[in-house]
Amino acid sequence: MKRKVLSILLAASMVAGLLVGCGNSNAGSSDKTDKTENTAETTEAPETSGGEVTLKMGIHVADPASQETVTYNIVQAFNEKYAGKYKVEFEAADTETHSTNLKLEASDGTLPEVFWLDSSEAPEYAEAGYLLDLSDFLEEYKDTDAALDASVKEAFKSDIQYGLPYQCNVEGFFYNKEIFEQLGIAEPANGTTFTQLLDMITKCNEGGITPIAQGCMNSSYAIWGYLAMLDRYGYSEYIQNILAGDKKFNNEDLLKCFEKLQQLGQSGAFSTNMATQEYFDAKELFTSGQAAIFNTGAWDCAELDEKLGDKVGFWWGPTFDDSTYEQKAAMKVPSAPISVSAAVAEDAAKQEGVYKFLEFYYSEDAAKISYEGSVFPATNYTGISAGETQYALGQVMASIDEGWTSPAAQPDQILNSAVQAQLYDSMLGVLLGNYEPADALDKIDQQMTY
Repeated sequence: MKRKVLSILLAASMVAGLLVGCGNSNAGSSDKTDKTENTAETTEAPETSGGEVTLKMGIHVADPASQETVTYNIVQAFNEKYAGKYKVEFEAADTETHSTNLKLEASDGTLPEVFWLDSSEAPEYAEAGYLLDLSDFLEEYKDTDAALDASVKEAFKSDIQYGLPYQCNVEGFFYNKEIFEQLGIAEPANGTTFTQLLDMITKCNEGGITPIAQGCMNSSYAIWGYLAMLDRYGYSEYIQNILAGDKKFNNEDLLKCFEKLQQLGQSGAFSTNMATQEYFDAKELFTSGQAAIFNTGAWDCAELDEKLGDKVGFWWGPTFDDSTYEQKAAMKVPSAPISVSAAVAEDAAKQEGVYKFLEFYYSEDAAKISYEGSVFPATNYTGISAGETQYALGQVMASIDEGWTSPAAQPDQILNSAVQAQLYDSMLGVLLGNYEPADALDKIDQQMTY
């Protein structure tokens, strides 16, 4: 069974390499030797030295210190706390290479002890028997269990607890308060309707400002702010019926949603060169004051603070009068899981070290490190607030405090990688005017049949 599933995984990795994690668009070779051994001090150490247990953490970026700074700092703090007893080293590679490496390592029994795993691939690893059931860890470390809400644990659970959330993704639209004030336009607020958004777009264009900064080229995944729109048309309520084959993506509700995406594209919401802009180009357009709104997630908070300061606001996106579903839909969801190699159970010292690392990773101390880096941890600790100069983070936290409901899982992460890719292509294709809404949805349904 393991051999069969891994052959499928390896084949998929060769044909579906376009997916990239949030903010990390580097495409790398699929050669396993491209991975980097990257530790707090970038050392190469034996598995155990002088009684110290060394653990490898596979991560989906080539340079954790600069690209996943919060995780890097948490690992640094863990290594300092347990110096001489446990040490975590990074096994680092860009997202595509990391994914391919894990498949190869699973097949030859060399998986790192702990690793970031793409949500769409994790269930297949669990089914193949490569992942440790973390239920025993949660039973033993009850404080950690309590710090993780049931919904974030459920997102990575089948017949076993095959992972725990890496962090939380919070996604929506940031906006430039100064631009809205200069143009005499009311700022978007949670509850602002789609009709009101279209009026904002018209006034921004009249004022010579790009309404919404959006990247498409080499940014096929950049649809974060639009994900809650799917839920405002009922996606999370019937997606399991679609996956079971009892319903289609091309249904009455999602057709209305995609028609709204088409209206955005036709309204002049985006730059005329959107098709040739990358996500990073769109971010530069926004942070330089040339665009009023930017589709992204809380991972950009620190940079937005640096570039815009207290000019930045946050908004969950438009509500819709033609939908019968709940409109107070937010998007604060567990991101991809951290999983543990099943082989860890064969080494008591390593298992103890992994458990101690997970305990620390989900501790209040680690949560504080996350918030200091403007990243939302997966844990539910209260009483931690944004710093005085963390304006963007503070705006996001204020929106969360309004109590809008988030789904148990991010809408695209429920899908396998090929259907994910088609969802992104279909949504961006409608925004660009390349597809009619019904045709775009048909393309997703066609991918579901492969």
